[in-house]
Amino acid sequence: MSITKMKSVTISGQISDFDKMVEKYIYGRDIHLEKAMAVLSNRKNLQSFEDTNEYDALAKRAMSILKLANYQADNDIAPDTSTLEQMRDYLNDIDSQIDSEKKQSDALEQRINANDIAISQLDLMLGADVDLSKLIKFEFIKFQFGHIPKAGYKTLTTYLDNLEVIFVKTAEDLTDVWGFYFVPLSKMKKIDDVFSSLYFESVTIPDSYVGTPSEIKERLIKENEAYRKEIDELSAKTAQMLSDSVGQICQIYNLAKKRHQFSEIRRNAVHSDVFFYVGGWMDEKQAAKLEKEITDSGDIVMFYSALPSDVKDMQPLTKLKNNPVFKPFEMFVKMYGLPSYEEIDPTPILAITYILFFGIMFGDVGQAAILAIAGFILYKKKKWDLGGIVGWVGLSGIIFGVVYGSFFGNEEIIPNLLNTTPVRPMEQAITMLIATIAIGALIIIFGMVLNVINAYKRRDKGEMIFGHNGIAGIVFYVSILALVLNMLFSLGVPNVIFAVLIIASVISMYMCEPLSKLVVGKKNWLPKDGMFYVENLFKMFEVILSFFTNTLSFLRIGAFSIVHVGMMMVVAVLAGGGGVGGVIVSIIGNVLVMALEGLIVGIQVLRLEYYEMFSRYFTGRGKEFVSLKDK
Repeated sequence: MSITKMKSVTISGQISDFDKMVEKYIYGRDIHLEKAMAVLSNRKNLQSFEDTNEYDALAKRAMSILKLANYQADNDIAPDTSTLEQMRDYLNDIDSQIDSEKKQSDALEQRINANDIAISQLDLMLGADVDLSKLIKFEFIKFQFGHIPKAGYKTLTTYLDNLEVIFVKTAEDLTDVWGFYFVPLSKMKKIDDVFSSLYFESVTIPDSYVGTPSEIKERLIKENEAYRKEIDELSAKTAQMLSDSVGQICQIYNLAKKRHQFSEIRRNAVHSDVFFYVGGWMDEKQAAKLEKEITDSGDIVMFYSALPSDVKDMQPLTKLKNNPVFKPFEMFVKMYGLPSYEEIDPTPILAITYILFFGIMFGDVGQAAILAIAGFILYKKKKWDLGGIVGWVGLSGIIFGVVYGSFFGNEEIIPNLLNTTPVRPMEQAITMLIATIAIGALIIIFGMVLNVINAYKRRDKGEMIFGHNGIAGIVFYVSILALVLNMLFSLGVPNVIFAVLIIASVISMYMCEPLSKLVVGKKNWLPKDGMFYVENLFKMFEVILSFFTNTLSFLRIGAFSIVHVGMMMVVAVLAGGGGVGGVIVSIIGNVLVMALEGLIVGIQVLRLEYYEMFSRYFTGRGKEFVSLKDK
């Protein structure tokens, strides 16, 4: 539930032992590599290794084939004698076989689709028991097959006796009549014009059709069966080929991945004529373990580690470490930015407040239970962090649903079942809004306290004491709140005390920059430029206004709890007195409320986290720890 403690590490040894030492002490370690050339202070006579890393792409190709074979890679590694060309040629051969069989399958699928279209066309000709190939060979009589709207067909029947045409109806659907019309060749254009005016649409009959429509259909069905059998054989052939090859492919993947990591190490390392140097970051426990291994081995290898506070040339890395409940919420933190090494990890704070706020705004046992179940299933099956978040906020919604006595909008079932007196957000709206304002005020104060701690950790005395999110800001905000309470409830404290504290804190925030210079002993700390005072005047207006707007923003928590009740009341009214129609309306209404309000509430709570909380104590300027093992 914190940021993992890190150490800067440097490993050095004789260049002649580079591959051996990398294999023994660096490969497969949980280490984040840094460019050694940028880290080492004395760079004379140092140079980078020459290396072209082509193994990453090879490993990804091997993994894509393993996924196609639905095979989980193991740790078997091919002999190191395998060259890049040999591994690439082997994968090329596998890919070419897969590609060849896929092209054959695709061609067969196209034939099946074409036959299916033809079969659907033939279904409309089944009423004509005639060999289509003979019709096509007529010299003096021509025909067209197609469909005509029923209204057009009705009109056509009144003209048929006066036209030199025969229409043979073969099928009909809801809108159209299908059939053939036969006409002498000399009258073809005139009759075609008549049928076109009645919106007749012709369908081309291929010259390859031989036999009656039913015979052709039967033949095409048999063709499709043969094609599908051939596709299955090709699929089985590909599956067998992959099954026979997965062992070798897995070895290639692991060897390529290993060599990729070696290339990464070489890319970041430097060397002189005698020694090599590799630098990076490890967590304290892993660093201590590696140091002991090297010390006990007797190898000629130097290991040096340093605390982040003693490192000047590298930014300490951030590796988050949270328990299973809070871990999914790291996604929201990383969307804003990663905490720097000196900062407090905001993940647990975000997780607790997000779960709490969502539950207050979306308190309904039935709907929240569905969210919780769906979320946890997605989290377990798909490993989606968002699924875990939805699961936990769903549990919170269940708890507040019990508090509100709401079950799919019904506010009678739970109170009667548990014999409790529920909180009614709609009936106690003022209380709900005041309570959420109070929660917001406490959250803002807590955020400023966290900022004071963060400023202390990074030794920023000015921000810690005089910043608007520092001690001066806390004094100002608490004094304003205390003054309001004193005036509302006549607590008996002289208002002048709060006025003095407010004025002193405003002056401190106004003069934050020069006072910050003063406390660290800088000379000429007082600005002589008059624009500084003018600009800070507007800045202070914005800062003071932000305290009030941030506090009022928390009203949305209570407001949405009321809105939820209102929406479910609308659903209840639309559902009416019950019955099948009422049940359907109720189900649809609940689904819409869950989807729409769940999304809106989730976004609004995230907005509170980012704008009203993170903006007060979290910079998000951290650099993420990326282990060599994950590359």
